[in-house]
Amino acid sequence: MKALVSDIDHTLVFDGRIKEDDEKAIKKYQKNHLFGVCTGRPLCAWDDVKKLDLDFYILSTGALILDKRMNIIQHTPMNKETAKNIFLDYFNQADMIIQTGNRDIFYATFNEENHSYCQIVHHFKEVEHEVIYSVSLIFKDEMTTKKELDSIYRYGNVMPFQNKNSIDIVSKDCSKGQGIKEIKKALQIEHISGIGDSYNDLPLFEASDYCFTFHSSPSDLKDKVDVCVNNIKEAIGLLEGVE
Repeated sequence: MKALVSDIDHTLVFDGRIKEDDEKAIKKYQKNHLFGVCTGRPLCAWDDVKKLDLDFYILSTGALILDKRMNIIQHTPMNKETAKNIFLDYFNQADMIIQTGNRDIFYATFNEENHSYCQIVHHFKEVEHEVIYSVSLIFKDEMTTKKELDSIYRYGNVMPFQNKNSIDIVSKDCSKGQGIKEIKKALQIEHISGIGDSYNDLPLFEASDYCFTFHSSPSDLKDKVDVCVNNIKEAIGLLEGVE
């Protein structure tokens, strides 16, 4: 069995929609193989990809892994006290998104436009009853984000991943790459290919048997993949030749 796994934002979805050519190519690919997503998104944020019949889900930067029916294969929550400390330390320094096991909403310290499932929080006690999978910090620019990245390690039991001007923080044993390893084992996938566009996709590239990014991606990402493409359709076309 073979599979292709894709990041969502700016890889599969652009401006809230999936490209028609990509959608057709994915559905054709699924006639013989599996197609799933590997994303920093939470459990509830699926409006723009519901048209796809996904075969698996790697969510919250690998902290939550689901099968085709969205049953949990594996999950790795954050330590609650660590999540609280991050929340308190960064409440006045960055916008925050808190991803939990809630299937209906995610939490944020700011108003996420166009997301009816976003609930604004002002105190950690408003989320402490939830299973927390990820805390994302959103800064004003990429330079500030990069400078702050290393400081996250001071919490000891977490892993931070930069995605342009944000940092996705998960439990130390989590990453997109680890998620791919787990889904590969759980679904007995022999060969898995991956595609992504940003720095938090580096573990995805490392764990994939074959990997893609876009010609428009940063040069240091392009150095880490097998092939650069223009879109998912092109990647699938090349895979048919690879296989």
